[in-house]
Amino acid sequence: MSEAARARRIETLRGLLAPARLTEIVDVGANPTELPLYMPLIDAKAARVTGFEPQPAAFEALGPRQTTHERYLPYAVGDGQPGTLHICRKDGFTSLLEPEPLTQTYLWRPRWSRMTTVMDTIPVETRRMDDMDEIDALDLLKIDIQGGELAVFQNGREKLGGALAVVTEVAFMPLYKDQPLLDQQMGELLAQGFLLHSFRTVVDAALYDAQGLHVPRGAHKHGQLIDGDAIFLRDPRRMEAFSDEQLKHYALLADGALDLQDLAARCLTELVRREAIPAAALDAYRQMLRESEGQPA
Repeated sequence: MSEAARARRIETLRGLLAPARLTEIVDVGANPTELPLYMPLIDAKAARVTGFEPQPAAFEALGPRQTTHERYLPYAVGDGQPGTLHICRKDGFTSLLEPEPLTQTYLWRPRWSRMTTVMDTIPVETRRMDDMDEIDALDLLKIDIQGGELAVFQNGREKLGGALAVVTEVAFMPLYKDQPLLDQQMGELLAQGFLLHSFRTVVDAALYDAQGLHVPRGAHKHGQLIDGDAIFLRDPRRMEAFSDEQLKHYALLADGALDLQDLAARCLTELVRREAIPAAALDAYRQMLRESEGQPA
């Protein structure tokens, strides 16, 4: 489906749902290295993002994107304590944590060591998400700050109390010293009412000692797991726990950011059951999905 066609579908879905406000997204680590997963919602003018990016060059690159639907602030989000930003050769690896040399020597690809080489350090004052007046509402938290995610969750429990989904980078292998791994993130988010739904991406690598080895195709299907992007959802089994307004934003996020049309349909079904939207709205959404897949009406 083209970006324009998806934006039209989201515009139509938002019209069917008629939420009272824009869907609110917080992006911690908004470095524009790739197009964010929530951009279809922004393109459809159905959401607003408040992004945080402390790396000077990355924040400057976000400047042209500042609009009524996108605002960016040069804050380092964390535990509220002073920290040091380690600027790595590849800016996507810049972190408040120091790279872990043991992992660099363990992995096969020399580029891991090159990419995580620290080129500069910048002292920063971190800010707790719960202390930020800039965040009025939070429906989706997207976060990728190279090992600092757990500190944000622990110091953002109040803001996250109303959130519907978290998309976070999780680590299986520590690229940084004392980096919290998947189990710690998962434990904290589970305690806050989020369930792990799926992995959007998973990165793996072969070991350093595999250099020069001839490994027959198919004999080595998977390498050492490194990290990936995980989707955590506010418990979707408990639809009765959500207000009508929350379900409307949940449906918009499910389709427009998470690409989970089954979850969007579940939200619409619950809204129809409550008579918060007409049954025709669910029928119209199903028809849009059929048309997007090229199926006959």
